[in-house]
Amino acid sequence: MSNSSQATPTAPIKKKKKKPATNWKQVLIIGTMAIAGISMVAPGIFGWIGNLMSSSSNSYPAPTSEVATTPAPATETPAAPATNTEAMPAPVFKKEGELFFQPAKGGKAIAKIDIEKAETDVERAQGLMFRKSMDEDKGMLFLFERSEQQGFWMRNTYIPLDIMFVDENNVITTIHENTKTLNDNSLPSNGPAKYVVEVNGGYAKKHGIKVGDKISWQ
Repeated sequence: MSNSSQATPTAPIKKKKKKPATNWKQVLIIGTMAIAGISMVAPGIFGWIGNLMSSSSNSYPAPTSEVATTPAPATETPAAPATNTEAMPAPVFKKEGELFFQPAKGGKAIAKIDIEKAETDVERAQGLMFRKSMDEDKGMLFLFERSEQQGFWMRNTYIPLDIMFVDENNVITTIHENTKTLNDNSLPSNGPAKYVVEVNGGYAKKHGIKVGDKISWQ
């Protein structure tokens, strides 16, 4: 028998592909061109961004300072208020009763007047101030809550008066005759007084009214 030899097939050998060598010259050229392009475009981009930001900030009003917009206080001395130089109208007499002067020993009344009463603090403080005239048969009766030392003055009073202080028993204790007008001097009572009568100056002497006589009213 004859021996025949068979050849064993061999697998093909795969060759590894070699990486192409880096062309540094080409890379350098491309990089240079890229930088040149960016340098040409960049100013325009940054300018556009700057304009955009500027226009955005201008769309809002700038904040104001409260101190800066507040006016400074005036340093000038304020002018004094104007004084009303018009004369106050004289009050009108209002009859609220009748008063009788009676002699100390009793008997027929010496004289009678119509009276306006001053019963409150305001009315007593006002009295006959600012009146330029008063009829002879009229007067004012001041009534106080208690008997005590009294003192009257003639401030803002244009009519000379007879001021009669009367005690709690209705007895006239003091008479100030023909008092000086527009005067601040105190005219005191001689002892405690609960009532005061004011009549035109000279009335007491004309009708013979004197200390010790009495009053009554209705």
